[in-house]
Amino acid sequence: MPFTGPESDRLSIRELYEGYADGAARIDRQAWLAAYADDARWRSPYFDIEGIAAIGAMFDDIMADVVDVTIDIRLGALQIEGDEATARLYQSESLLYADGSTWDLVGWYEDLLERRGGRWWFVDRTYSLKREVRPDLPGAAFTGGARDRMAIRELMECYADASSRMDKQQWLDCWTENCVWHTTAGEVVGKEALSERWDQLFAVMDAMAFFAVPGAIHVAGNTATARCHVREIARIEGTVRKFSAWYDDTLVKQDGRWRFARRTYAMNIAE
Repeated sequence: MPFTGPESDRLSIRELYEGYADGAARIDRQAWLAAYADDARWRSPYFDIEGIAAIGAMFDDIMADVVDVTIDIRLGALQIEGDEATARLYQSESLLYADGSTWDLVGWYEDLLERRGGRWWFVDRTYSLKREVRPDLPGAAFTGGARDRMAIRELMECYADASSRMDKQQWLDCWTENCVWHTTAGEVVGKEALSERWDQLFAVMDAMAFFAVPGAIHVAGNTATARCHVREIARIEGTVRKFSAWYDDTLVKQDGRWRFARRTYAMNIAE
């Protein structure tokens, strides 16, 4: 059964959720935060935070430019055993900004609740996103659908992993067929030429450690632009060299997969 436990406790927990949603709808920080225990943890695809102070600060950050909130919740499961409960909550919400744009999210929570001092509290919440439509706010570094942004991040990580393991095939698979790779050594066009350049570079490479951190991702349909900061530590013919740089990227989605169409390398520090 998806709903088990004393009826009085099930009602109390339902009312806790309703008070939480009411606080969100009215952008009432105190009412919303009153559902969380002091040591609560809140996880989502965007953050993993712990403690009432951090959760309150996250509310302030999310709601800073929001003028209205619409939120709908539905409990899908609730099991109570003594002073502990687990619940699954489906939630859809729309945040309205002053310029008329909205951030629309649909997802669900897997929650752990505890009864302390005679009342129920959120103790551990994990939010999973089903889909979203996010506004392109002025100055935002990451825009477009969450699934595409995640896929592009993972492409950057696959590229870094292939470089560190010196896996040529995995590295080449990160590129489109007619790709362009622009570096301080010049420009390489197409996968065949890219393969030849790899052979030249790694012929003298004893070992490589490659780290990648995205700085910006902007998705528009099946194309995207991105910036990726990189740190490279290489042993070349016995000599260790270190580089810090970034890539300005153009990407395309082909057959459901994101790949680099163009990467432009900009050196920052060479040691």
